[in-house]
Amino acid sequence: MLYEEKVSSKWILSLILMPVTISVLFGVWATYQAGEDIRIPLAVGALVIPLIIDASHMRIQIDDREIRIRGALGLIVRKTIKLEDIMSFEVHEGWMSCSGFIHFNMPAKGCVVLNTKRWSVSFSTNNPEEIAQVLATLGIPREASNL
Repeated sequence: MLYEEKVSSKWILSLILMPVTISVLFGVWATYQAGEDIRIPLAVGALVIPLIIDASHMRIQIDDREIRIRGALGLIVRKTIKLEDIMSFEVHEGWMSCSGFIHFNMPAKGCVVLNTKRWSVSFSTNNPEEIAQVLATLGIPREASNL
């Protein structure tokens, strides 16, 4: 493993997860009070809450063959890019300054855009220059950017 980083946002988790959890609990309570079956609200909560947790954490791993971007559970945030498919990369300052065809966005110091043969993939990171150094070491050319 050449590089590994975990990027997470407690604000995203708390601002989205708390209202959803309260809504699910209220739905279960209201359904129970009405004398109905509570399995449907419980199933909705069991599906939605793990998706929110998955989207609020991101793990970036770079080794000598590929770059892996995964969420906490790997349910919806999941992408693997082989190094031989990357034509170039860009590094930008600020987590909202990147846009790729596939974009993994989380509040962080910077972001990296990987230009592949088919589309571009961008992701937020707290160490953009460290990732740039690892990618340059692996022989991937860097394009001009604003960092």
